[in-house]
Amino acid sequence: MSIMWFYDDLNEMQDFNNLREAVKRLEKEYLDLRIQLRDTEVELRSDPDSEYLLAKVKYLKKRLKDIEKMGPRLAADYPLEMALFSAPHG
Repeated sequence: MSIMWFYDDLNEMQDFNNLREAVKRLEKEYLDLRIQLRDTEVELRSDPDSEYLLAKVKYLKKRLKDIEKMGPRLAADYPLEMALFSAPHG
């Protein structure tokens, strides 16, 4: 009898799992783009006249800004967890 609450909230748990998977995909894409941008900028330093690399850096920065608009916490200076679970200041 004490486990019946789980069956009542099963649809809510599925919604939560779907949201968590969407956030994980967004974070993975953001990380992949940051890695590509880092590597492309390193290549650009060795070949600063490459139009292809300049265009790629511009594209990757635009994609990162779009993702940061969808998930602003990805670009925050401090992680959200720090504000939620750390000791209060003062």
